[in-house]
Amino acid sequence: MENIRHIPPLATQNLARLSARSSSESPEEAEKDRKLRKSCADFEALFISYIFQTMRRTVPESAYMGRMPGKDTYTMIMDHKLSEDLARRGGIGLQKVLYEQLKQRPQGAQKPGEAAGTEADAAAKKTLKTD
Repeated sequence: MENIRHIPPLATQNLARLSARSSSESPEEAEKDRKLRKSCADFEALFISYIFQTMRRTVPESAYMGRMPGKDTYTMIMDHKLSEDLARRGGIGLQKVLYEQLKQRPQGAQKPGEAAGTEADAAAKKTLKTD
């Protein structure tokens, strides 16, 4: 019981929020949320990998080492695994921003102002009207 007293308050607040969220969601919603988080993390890993690839192009090749067979493949695999690990550990914050933005509006939902019968539709019909 002594170990419980040493848990920082912020950690207990986060645990309480997570448990409240998981108990209120259906299993389908929890699965969708897990897939969305994974997709955001995968996108960030891809983005970080592209950044590594672009940064490597700026470094001139050394004449000292020469051309080694398989070096490009090894470098590509290493960059990919490093970017996946970096994204899994929290990354550069892109996955959090993506998740928050995509979580706000369900997929397939209409954007504000796109509902049928709005002023934007009326203005578009008026503009396209032929005499």
